[in-house]
Amino acid sequence: MEINTYLYDFKSVLPPHHLPQEKTTRWLLQAHLRSAQVRGEAIDVDRLARFCLPASYIRERYYECDDLDEDWESHAIYRISAQAPSGVSSRERNLFYGRAVDRVLEELYSNKTPAHVVHVSCTGYLSPSPVQRFFSNRAGATAVTHAYHMGCYASLPAIRLGRGLVLGSGEDVDVVHNELCSLHLDPMVSTPEQMVVQSLFADGHIKYTVGLAPRGLRILAIRERMIPDSSDDMTWIPGPTGMMMTLSKEVPFKIRDYLPDFLEELSQKAGVSSAELRTKAIFAVHPGGPKIIEAVQKKLELGDDQVRQSKAVLFARGNMSSATLPHVWQEILSSGPPAGTLIVSFAFGPGLTIFGSVFEVNL
Repeated sequence: MEINTYLYDFKSVLPPHHLPQEKTTRWLLQAHLRSAQVRGEAIDVDRLARFCLPASYIRERYYECDDLDEDWESHAIYRISAQAPSGVSSRERNLFYGRAVDRVLEELYSNKTPAHVVHVSCTGYLSPSPVQRFFSNRAGATAVTHAYHMGCYASLPAIRLGRGLVLGSGEDVDVVHNELCSLHLDPMVSTPEQMVVQSLFADGHIKYTVGLAPRGLRILAIRERMIPDSSDDMTWIPGPTGMMMTLSKEVPFKIRDYLPDFLEELSQKAGVSSAELRTKAIFAVHPGGPKIIEAVQKKLELGDDQVRQSKAVLFARGNMSSATLPHVWQEILSSGPPAGTLIVSFAFGPGLTIFGSVFEVNL
């Protein structure tokens, strides 16, 4: 007999700094201009501005780093100079990441020591990790498993991993996401593609629990596929001052065209008809950008209410990489859906990989 597992106890932590999208875009353009000036080059700022996502899609974004002014010499990360036209080194960025994660863990676990934590990130790398260091000073014996470098879809393989740990031990497993996408802007690369990327991503932190208690979201199915002939359409590659994303214009269209077959496979694994999911389920679509949500909605003929929470999270917070989809689940649960409501999740990342899941609301 299959043992049911559930997701519950969602808790998000806001980064300390935020600005409206108009102001962050203005700062981003000034960072690119500053980098060009210290290199003795010229760029067309007005042209670059046309590729930045407007406030109609993203209201504001949150950040751990308070560099969002033009006092360049005092910045922690974007200390742009002739010697460092992209800002500080990858080492300094990762050390900053560690300090930010320490603060978040203190807020999440000031009075709790979990049995097991799966730590998820694609924006910071330290060994031992901040999570290992944090719990090594606690009286309890917290086991830590890392789920790193998978990109925006990482919540679903992390849940799959957590589910296996729960079934093996019978103990709850916490999944913790810490994403500091803002550490990886590169003002030296002033391409249309990078202006889209750099005006889309933000920082986010969230924790939730995988366990056996029958509440929250019951896990019915998780599945993934790599879309054929797409391995160069999205990448996430380390560089000297941070990670560099490439993002092809073809991504929304390749996802759109692959979705119907993928949804059919996912629905069969969940034991639910794809027709029922299309007409009745809530869809938690990772907002890799507004065009991706729109492409999914149009291709699957979904109503506005079925993707409302996905658009709401993008508008309120931007793209927080792997932390985004859990924020959408949290938003769905906070809206009070009736028990039995089905939730279909889609997330996308380098590969080009598509991950999906079907959950059922259990209140």
